[in-house]
Amino acid sequence: MTHHTNVRLGDRGKSPQLPAFCRTRRPITTTVRVSTLQQLLWLLWLVVFLQLSTVLLVIAGPVPSRLSPAPAPSRTLITAAAGSIPVTPRPIR
Repeated sequence: MTHHTNVRLGDRGKSPQLPAFCRTRRPITTTVRVSTLQQLLWLLWLVVFLQLSTVLLVIAGPVPSRLSPAPAPSRTLITAAAGSIPVTPRPIR
């Protein structure tokens, strides 16, 4: 059997050292600002609004095509609707 030397330990026999990022202590608590929470709340409302508008568009279904303009009523229809009294247009002064 061959003897393997540990690269980190060498032949000194010391215990291994942890990397620097493992040795540093971080605070356990995290500070959250109220402005950050307000921004998250606005973002949440925006997402809810977009989802709701999308659902309403899906429920509404396809938009019907535009109607063609109706033809102008004839003079006989106007007189019939007025009770057989002839109607003559007056010029605007």
